[in-house]
Amino acid sequence: MPFLPEIPRPTEPRRGFTRRQVLRWGVAGSVAVLVPVSLPGCGDDGEPVGGKEAASARFLDQQERRTLHALIDTLFPAEDGPGALAVGADRYIEKLLSELPSESDPGAVFAGGPYSGRHPFPDYERGVPSNRFPPNEFQTFVPLNRLQRISWRARILGSTAVPEFDFNAQVLGPLVGLRTQYREGLRELVDTSQAQFAKDFADLSTAERQQIVQQADSDFIALVTGHIFEAMFSAPEYGGNKDGVGWKSIGYDGDSQPLGYALFHRPSQTYRERPDKPLSGPNPDEAFAPFPPEIATLLRTLTRLAGNPRFP
Repeated sequence: MPFLPEIPRPTEPRRGFTRRQVLRWGVAGSVAVLVPVSLPGCGDDGEPVGGKEAASARFLDQQERRTLHALIDTLFPAEDGPGALAVGADRYIEKLLSELPSESDPGAVFAGGPYSGRHPFPDYERGVPSNRFPPNEFQTFVPLNRLQRISWRARILGSTAVPEFDFNAQVLGPLVGLRTQYREGLRELVDTSQAQFAKDFADLSTAERQQIVQQADSDFIALVTGHIFEAMFSAPEYGGNKDGVGWKSIGYDGDSQPLGYALFHRPSQTYRERPDKPLSGPNPDEAFAPFPPEIATLLRTLTRLAGNPRFP
Protein backbone atom coordinates (compact mmCIF):
# COMPACT_ATOMS: atom_id res chain seq x y z
CA MET A 1 0.00 0.00 0.00
CA PRO A 2 1.41 3.45 -0.87
CA PHE A 3 2.74 5.25 2.17
CA LEU A 4 3.29 8.87 3.04
CA PRO A 5 3.41 10.34 6.55
CA GLU A 6 0.82 12.83 7.60
CA ILE A 7 1.25 16.36 6.26
CA PRO A 8 0.67 19.19 8.76
CA ARG A 9 -2.07 21.72 8.04
CA PRO A 10 -2.20 25.20 9.59
CA THR A 11 -5.44 24.92 11.59
CA GLU A 12 -6.92 21.47 10.93
CA PRO A 13 -5.88 17.93 11.90
CA ARG A 14 -3.21 16.39 9.67
CA ARG A 15 -4.31 14.02 6.95
CA GLY A 16 -2.32 11.38 5.09
CA PHE A 17 -1.96 11.29 1.30
CA THR A 18 -0.91 8.41 -0.89
CA ARG A 19 2.33 8.52 -2.82
CA ARG A 20 0.43 8.83 -6.12
CA GLN A 21 -1.62 11.74 -4.78
CA VAL A 22 1.39 13.60 -3.45
CA LEU A 23 3.27 13.15 -6.73
CA ARG A 24 0.29 14.57 -8.62
CA TRP A 25 -0.07 17.35 -6.06
CA GLY A 26 3.55 18.24 -6.60
CA VAL A 27 3.05 18.44 -10.34
CA ALA A 28 -0.17 20.45 -9.99
CA GLY A 29 1.61 22.78 -7.58
CA SER A 30 4.36 23.50 -10.12
CA VAL A 31 7.00 21.32 -8.52
CA ALA A 32 8.14 20.18 -11.95
CA VAL A 33 10.57 23.00 -12.54
CA LEU A 34 14.09 23.20 -13.86
CA VAL A 35 15.55 24.82 -10.75
CA PRO A 36 15.02 23.23 -7.30
CA VAL A 37 12.32 25.00 -5.32
CA SER A 38 14.48 25.33 -2.21
CA LEU A 39 16.95 27.59 -3.99
CA PRO A 40 16.90 31.34 -3.43
CA GLY A 41 16.19 33.75 -6.30
CA CYS A 42 18.48 33.63 -9.32
CA GLY A 43 21.73 35.56 -9.18
CA ASP A 44 21.72 39.01 -10.76
CA ASP A 45 25.39 39.79 -11.18
CA GLY A 46 27.23 36.57 -12.00
CA GLU A 47 28.49 34.93 -15.13
CA PRO A 48 29.07 31.17 -15.48
CA VAL A 49 32.47 29.99 -14.35
CA GLY A 50 34.25 26.69 -14.43
CA GLY A 51 33.33 23.68 -16.46
CA LYS A 52 33.06 20.91 -13.90
CA GLU A 53 31.01 20.10 -10.84
CA ALA A 54 32.30 21.32 -7.52
CA ALA A 55 34.17 18.55 -5.76
CA SER A 56 33.14 18.29 -2.10
CA ALA A 57 33.61 15.73 0.64
CA ARG A 58 30.47 13.76 1.40
CA PHE A 59 28.76 15.08 4.50
CA LEU A 60 26.82 12.02 5.68
CA ASP A 61 28.59 9.07 7.27
CA GLN A 62 27.88 5.48 6.26
CA GLN A 63 25.08 4.85 8.77
CA GLU A 64 23.39 8.16 7.98
CA ARG A 65 23.59 7.34 4.28
CA ARG A 66 21.96 3.92 4.84
CA THR A 67 19.25 5.51 6.97
CA LEU A 68 18.51 8.20 4.38
CA HIS A 69 18.42 5.57 1.63
CA ALA A 70 15.85 3.53 3.60
CA LEU A 71 13.79 6.61 4.46
CA ILE A 72 13.56 7.72 0.82
CA ASP A 73 12.56 4.21 -0.23
CA THR A 74 9.87 4.19 2.47
CA LEU A 75 8.40 7.55 1.45
CA PHE A 76 8.50 7.01 -2.33
CA PRO A 77 8.96 3.33 -3.22
CA ALA A 78 8.96 2.04 -6.78
CA GLU A 79 5.41 0.79 -7.27
CA ASP A 80 3.36 2.40 -10.07
CA GLY A 81 6.36 4.27 -11.46
CA PRO A 82 10.02 4.92 -10.71
CA GLY A 83 10.81 5.28 -7.02
CA ALA A 84 12.76 8.22 -5.67
CA LEU A 85 15.94 6.15 -5.39
CA ALA A 86 15.78 5.34 -9.10
CA VAL A 87 16.03 9.04 -9.94
CA GLY A 88 18.91 9.64 -7.50
CA ALA A 89 17.11 11.41 -4.65
CA ASP A 90 19.72 10.20 -2.16
CA ARG A 91 22.54 11.58 -4.30
CA TYR A 92 20.70 14.87 -4.75
CA ILE A 93 20.21 15.35 -1.00
CA GLU A 94 23.80 14.48 -0.12
CA LYS A 95 25.06 16.84 -2.82
CA LEU A 96 22.85 19.56 -1.37
CA LEU A 97 24.24 19.00 2.13
CA SER A 98 27.88 18.57 1.09
CA GLU A 99 28.59 21.58 -1.10
CA LEU A 100 29.36 25.02 0.32
CA PRO A 101 29.81 27.80 -2.26
CA SER A 102 32.73 30.19 -1.87
CA GLU A 103 34.25 33.05 -3.87
CA SER A 104 36.34 30.57 -5.86
CA ASP A 105 33.80 27.74 -6.08
CA PRO A 106 30.15 28.52 -6.95
CA GLY A 107 28.90 25.09 -5.91
CA ALA A 108 25.88 23.50 -7.59
CA VAL A 109 23.40 26.22 -6.66
CA PHE A 110 22.43 28.04 -9.87
CA ALA A 111 22.81 26.09 -13.10
CA GLY A 112 24.11 28.07 -16.07
CA GLY A 113 22.63 28.12 -19.52
CA PRO A 114 20.96 28.77 -21.78
CA TYR A 115 21.09 25.22 -23.16
CA SER A 116 21.53 21.75 -21.69
CA GLY A 117 22.43 19.95 -24.91
CA ARG A 118 19.41 17.68 -24.60
CA HIS A 119 17.83 19.11 -27.77
CA PRO A 120 19.33 20.16 -31.12
CA PHE A 121 19.31 23.49 -32.92
CA PRO A 122 16.53 23.93 -35.50
CA ASP A 123 17.33 23.77 -39.20
CA TYR A 124 15.81 27.05 -40.38
CA GLU A 125 16.15 26.21 -44.06
CA ARG A 126 13.95 23.14 -43.75
CA GLY A 127 11.94 23.98 -40.63
CA VAL A 128 12.95 20.73 -38.91
CA PRO A 129 15.38 19.70 -36.12
CA SER A 130 19.02 19.69 -37.18
CA ASN A 131 21.74 17.26 -36.11
CA ARG A 132 23.73 19.97 -34.32
CA PHE A 133 23.57 20.08 -30.52
CA PRO A 134 24.81 22.86 -28.22
CA PRO A 135 27.12 22.03 -25.31
CA ASN A 136 25.58 21.39 -21.91
CA GLU A 137 25.91 24.75 -20.20
CA PHE A 138 23.57 23.77 -17.36
CA GLN A 139 26.49 21.94 -15.76
CA THR A 140 28.49 25.18 -15.60
CA PHE A 141 27.24 26.81 -12.42
CA VAL A 142 26.84 30.55 -11.92
CA PRO A 143 28.80 32.18 -9.07
CA LEU A 144 26.89 33.66 -6.16
CA ASN A 145 27.25 37.25 -5.04
CA ARG A 146 28.26 37.94 -1.44
CA LEU A 147 24.74 38.11 -0.03
CA GLN A 148 23.74 34.92 -1.81
CA ARG A 149 26.79 33.09 -0.42
CA ILE A 150 25.95 34.26 3.11
CA SER A 151 22.32 33.20 2.72
CA TRP A 152 23.19 29.81 1.26
CA ARG A 153 25.85 29.01 3.86
CA ALA A 154 23.43 29.95 6.64
CA ARG A 155 20.84 27.68 5.08
CA ILE A 156 23.26 24.75 5.07
CA LEU A 157 25.25 25.43 8.27
CA GLY A 158 22.78 27.43 10.36
CA SER A 159 22.89 31.09 11.33
CA THR A 160 25.18 30.54 14.33
CA ALA A 161 27.95 29.35 11.98
CA VAL A 162 27.69 32.42 9.72
CA PRO A 163 28.46 35.64 11.64
CA GLU A 164 27.27 37.86 8.78
CA PHE A 165 23.78 36.37 9.17
CA ASP A 166 23.44 37.51 12.79
CA PHE A 167 21.35 40.58 11.98
CA ASN A 168 18.61 38.32 10.61
CA ALA A 169 18.88 35.82 13.45
CA GLN A 170 18.49 38.58 16.04
CA VAL A 171 15.16 39.59 14.50
CA LEU A 172 13.77 36.29 13.26
CA GLY A 173 15.48 33.88 15.63
CA PRO A 174 18.30 31.45 14.84
CA LEU A 175 18.11 29.46 11.62
CA VAL A 176 18.79 25.74 12.04
CA GLY A 177 20.93 24.55 9.14
CA LEU A 178 19.97 21.70 6.84
CA ARG A 179 22.97 19.68 7.98
CA THR A 180 21.79 19.81 11.59
CA GLN A 181 18.20 19.02 10.63
CA TYR A 182 19.24 15.97 8.65
CA ARG A 183 21.77 14.72 11.19
CA GLU A 184 19.30 15.00 14.07
CA GLY A 185 16.36 13.66 12.06
CA LEU A 186 18.24 10.60 10.85
CA ARG A 187 19.61 9.95 14.34
CA GLU A 188 16.07 10.05 15.75
CA LEU A 189 14.96 7.39 13.26
CA VAL A 190 17.83 5.11 14.30
CA ASP A 191 17.30 5.69 18.03
CA THR A 192 13.56 5.01 17.81
CA SER A 193 14.18 1.89 15.72
CA GLN A 194 16.68 0.56 18.24
CA ALA A 195 14.34 1.28 21.14
CA GLN A 196 11.34 -0.45 19.56
CA PHE A 197 12.85 -3.20 17.41
CA ALA A 198 16.51 -3.47 18.53
CA LYS A 199 17.57 -2.88 14.92
CA ASP A 200 18.77 0.02 12.80
CA PHE A 201 16.13 1.80 10.73
CA ALA A 202 17.70 0.55 7.50
CA ASP A 203 17.36 -3.07 8.67
CA LEU A 204 13.63 -2.89 9.45
CA SER A 205 10.85 -4.32 7.33
CA THR A 206 8.74 -1.96 5.25
CA ALA A 207 5.89 -2.08 7.77
CA GLU A 208 8.25 -1.42 10.68
CA ARG A 209 9.84 1.53 8.88
CA GLN A 210 6.41 2.99 8.18
CA GLN A 211 5.58 2.71 11.87
CA ILE A 212 8.78 4.55 12.84
CA VAL A 213 8.25 7.30 10.26
CA GLN A 214 4.72 7.92 11.57
CA GLN A 215 6.27 8.69 14.96
CA ALA A 216 9.07 10.86 13.58
CA ASP A 217 9.21 14.66 13.62
CA SER A 218 6.71 15.75 10.96
CA ASP A 219 8.82 18.81 10.09
CA PHE A 220 11.78 16.58 9.24
CA ILE A 221 9.67 14.23 7.15
CA ALA A 222 8.19 17.22 5.30
CA LEU A 223 11.71 18.55 4.69
CA VAL A 224 12.89 15.25 3.19
CA THR A 225 9.70 14.94 1.13
CA GLY A 226 10.25 18.40 -0.36
CA HIS A 227 13.82 17.54 -1.28
CA ILE A 228 12.63 14.30 -2.87
CA PHE A 229 10.28 16.35 -5.08
CA GLU A 230 13.20 18.55 -6.09
CA ALA A 231 15.36 15.53 -6.86
CA MET A 232 12.67 13.95 -8.99
CA PHE A 233 11.67 16.98 -11.04
CA SER A 234 14.61 19.40 -11.17
CA ALA A 235 17.21 19.42 -13.93
CA PRO A 236 19.54 16.38 -13.79
CA GLU A 237 22.57 18.66 -13.38
CA TYR A 238 21.58 19.19 -9.73
CA GLY A 239 22.19 15.53 -8.96
CA GLY A 240 18.74 13.94 -9.19
CA ASN A 241 16.28 13.13 -11.98
CA LYS A 242 18.73 10.65 -13.48
CA ASP A 243 18.34 10.46 -17.27
CA GLY A 244 15.19 12.59 -16.95
CA VAL A 245 13.28 9.64 -15.45
CA GLY A 246 11.33 11.92 -13.12
CA TRP A 247 10.19 14.12 -15.99
CA LYS A 248 9.20 11.11 -18.08
CA SER A 249 7.12 9.68 -15.24
CA ILE A 250 4.79 12.71 -15.37
CA GLY A 251 4.90 13.34 -19.12
CA TYR A 252 7.00 16.49 -18.78
CA ASP A 253 9.48 17.34 -21.56
CA GLY A 254 11.93 19.29 -19.44
CA ASP A 255 13.91 22.12 -21.03
CA SER A 256 13.14 22.26 -24.76
CA GLN A 257 15.50 24.92 -26.10
CA PRO A 258 17.05 25.65 -28.55
CA LEU A 259 14.67 23.45 -30.55
CA GLY A 260 11.41 24.59 -29.00
CA TYR A 261 8.01 23.62 -30.36
CA ALA A 262 7.45 26.02 -33.29
CA LEU A 263 10.28 25.81 -35.86
CA PHE A 264 10.93 28.74 -38.15
CA HIS A 265 11.03 27.93 -41.89
CA ARG A 266 13.10 30.66 -43.55
CA PRO A 267 12.05 30.11 -47.21
CA SER A 268 8.35 30.58 -46.39
CA GLN A 269 8.90 32.95 -43.45
CA THR A 270 6.51 30.86 -41.37
CA TYR A 271 6.63 28.73 -38.25
CA ARG A 272 5.99 25.00 -38.41
CA GLU A 273 4.69 22.94 -35.53
CA ARG A 274 6.48 19.81 -34.49
CA PRO A 275 4.26 16.84 -35.40
CA ASP A 276 5.04 15.12 -32.10
CA LYS A 277 4.38 18.27 -29.99
CA PRO A 278 1.84 20.49 -31.79
CA LEU A 279 0.97 23.83 -30.23
CA SER A 280 -2.49 24.13 -31.78
CA GLY A 281 -3.84 20.84 -30.45
CA PRO A 282 -3.18 17.88 -28.17
CA ASN A 283 -0.14 15.68 -28.60
CA PRO A 284 -0.91 12.71 -30.87
CA ASP A 285 -0.13 10.16 -28.16
CA GLU A 286 -2.05 11.88 -25.35
CA ALA A 287 -5.76 11.99 -24.55
CA PHE A 288 -7.30 15.30 -23.49
CA ALA A 289 -9.44 15.03 -20.37
CA PRO A 290 -10.47 17.09 -17.33
CA PHE A 291 -8.72 16.70 -13.99
CA PRO A 292 -9.33 13.31 -12.38
CA PRO A 293 -11.23 13.55 -9.05
CA GLU A 294 -8.10 12.94 -6.94
CA ILE A 295 -6.22 15.81 -8.61
CA ALA A 296 -9.18 18.16 -8.15
CA THR A 297 -9.26 17.21 -4.46
CA LEU A 298 -5.54 17.85 -4.10
CA LEU A 299 -5.80 21.21 -5.84
CA ARG A 300 -8.55 22.23 -3.42
CA THR A 301 -6.37 21.14 -0.51
CA LEU A 302 -3.38 23.02 -1.90
CA THR A 303 -5.53 26.13 -2.31
CA ARG A 304 -6.63 25.93 1.35
CA LEU A 305 -3.06 25.48 2.52
CA ALA A 306 -2.09 28.58 0.55
CA GLY A 307 -4.71 30.58 2.45
CA ASN A 308 -7.22 30.97 -0.39
CA PRO A 309 -10.92 30.21 0.15
CA ARG A 310 -11.59 27.78 -2.69
CA PHE A 311 -10.47 26.14 -5.91
CA PRO A 312 -13.15 25.96 -8.67
